[in-house]
Amino acid sequence: MRQLTPELLDHLPVDDPGAMRSRRDLRRINVFMGNEGWILSQIPQDTPSITEFGAGDGGLLKRIHHRHPGTPLAAIELMPRPADLPDCVDWLQADLLDAQPEAHGGTVIANLFLHHFSEAQLPVLGRRLSAYDTIIINEPLRARLPIMMGRIAKPFIHPITRHDMRVSIEAGFTAGELPRLLNLDESQFQVEESSTWRGSQRMLASCR
Repeated sequence: MRQLTPELLDHLPVDDPGAMRSRRDLRRINVFMGNEGWILSQIPQDTPSITEFGAGDGGLLKRIHHRHPGTPLAAIELMPRPADLPDCVDWLQADLLDAQPEAHGGTVIANLFLHHFSEAQLPVLGRRLSAYDTIIINEPLRARLPIMMGRIAKPFIHPITRHDMRVSIEAGFTAGELPRLLNLDESQFQVEESSTWRGSQRMLASCR
């Protein structure tokens, strides 16, 4: 069963030293898990636009901009716009549950983001996601092996990261949960899911 516990990083100022160190940890963890590489490989070459829900420090968007120059990019994120983000990115600082983003097809991405939301909130996000033609989601896999790997990593990561890693895994997903909890319409989308031993639960949904 999913367990939602507040993550420490979500409640710290952007410039808090511990938060800055934890975000560096998260970037290394993302590399180990292969998350951004997988996401980049799933973006259709001919997509008319790309939007990221929960863009964080904008690191993934910068990689997407390099891979897809000229494609309109957008982000919806609670944090302020990062100073080093390319000017072409349309950054909306807002709560996604309250925001009313204009969506006209294209691709939407959520990387290690949806596990922050309750099962009552996920269908609302599902309606937001369903406005796009391609949905790419990468979340923590809720399983024993990722928890064990987190214990092994403890000496090498900040205490904030140690706490939030376990919390995020416990709030993660197993096979079948993402499309069900998001209430995706199977007549509208073809859904593919996969899990990795490194601790990722992934979903690709393409408009039929």
